[in-house]
Amino acid sequence: MRSSQFRILYVGPDYPGSNGTCWRDAFLELGHEVRTVDSQKLIPPPKTLWGMTRQTLFGRPSSHGVALLNDTIVREARAFRPDMAFYVQARYVLPEVLHETSLYGPNLAYFNDDMFNPRNQSFTFFEGIKRINCILTTKSYNVSEFHSAGAPLAMYVSNAYDPKIHYPAKPSPEEKAYYEGDIAFLGTFRPVRADFLAKIAALTTGLRFNIWGGGWHKMDRFTYWHKKVAWRDLRSCVRMRELWCSAMGKAIQSNKIILGLLNHANRDLHTSRSFEIPACGGFMLAERTAEHQQYFEEDKEAVYFGSIEELCEKLQYYLAHETERLRIAKAGYERCLRSPYRYIDKARLAIQQYKLLWPTMSSHSARRGVSPLPQEALDTLDSDVVNATTRRRLE
Repeated sequence: MRSSQFRILYVGPDYPGSNGTCWRDAFLELGHEVRTVDSQKLIPPPKTLWGMTRQTLFGRPSSHGVALLNDTIVREARAFRPDMAFYVQARYVLPEVLHETSLYGPNLAYFNDDMFNPRNQSFTFFEGIKRINCILTTKSYNVSEFHSAGAPLAMYVSNAYDPKIHYPAKPSPEEKAYYEGDIAFLGTFRPVRADFLAKIAALTTGLRFNIWGGGWHKMDRFTYWHKKVAWRDLRSCVRMRELWCSAMGKAIQSNKIILGLLNHANRDLHTSRSFEIPACGGFMLAERTAEHQQYFEEDKEAVYFGSIEELCEKLQYYLAHETERLRIAKAGYERCLRSPYRYIDKARLAIQQYKLLWPTMSSHSARRGVSPLPQEALDTLDSDVVNATTRRRLE
């Protein structure tokens, strides 16, 4: 182990605004040497009708894509010989590959979904978590669930923000004309969420309500034809665009109140927006949870609601009381600045955990001569064509 800088093999998405990319950039900012395996490039989200149907029916991408991802991880690990492998979700990473990377140093993995919601699990999940030395989860209740499922160590870490991309970005006059509004929500389409937002839209007629995020075009699918009337007021609010990095900050700066909604199917108690909204200088009106109250003091650094009635009352109150609204937004922003809410703070915790794990690992001599996997196992990873052993695992 070297004194202060480490070699980190990062396996996760690599695009601006991604939570995983923020982790990778935080390790770089701390001075570590990082090699990236872009998992989303190797296994991109399905775009064709067949690809989406296949993913729905089988719950996995093509065998070729899985083999390509795993082969790339092994190849990069052997060339880079990392001190630590850092996986984001570790989705579709085979147990044999996790064993291979653990020969060089600890495997750490970051999970920011409720991983015991079956919709978030890949076919490698339960075997994989047993081969990850330390799991970092943003879901506090997942810690005991990971341990019960056989994970050696799981730790809770909150979501975070990156001040390089989450900050009070100032829009140009033209941008402000596009973004500005009274109320805004930035998040992915979900039918239950659309139902909730439709009620707000119906109760706040006369106000400009903006909604940005992925998947909102799904409102027009035949599947939701029965929602046509219920979502009528909502349609005019949807902007059909995802906002990333400074665009998010400009939208938050241009709207008076930003809603912080949770995904209840994920048992959310807070989300990444819980930090990104205050970090961008926004006034956050979010669902009341113990974790929200822990990170931002209620009615001083953020405002919370427990019902749609309370939400609408507070919308009316804070739209009418600008000075109070701006004071709370400023206090929430200042709380972000003085608290360990950044990705670099989380990355330091990961490095501390690595240092604790390292002395206990029997593979500490890996860089002086790693004991390889059995050849037949390596053959399943090095081939461009998935052979019989790997195919059995993928079927």
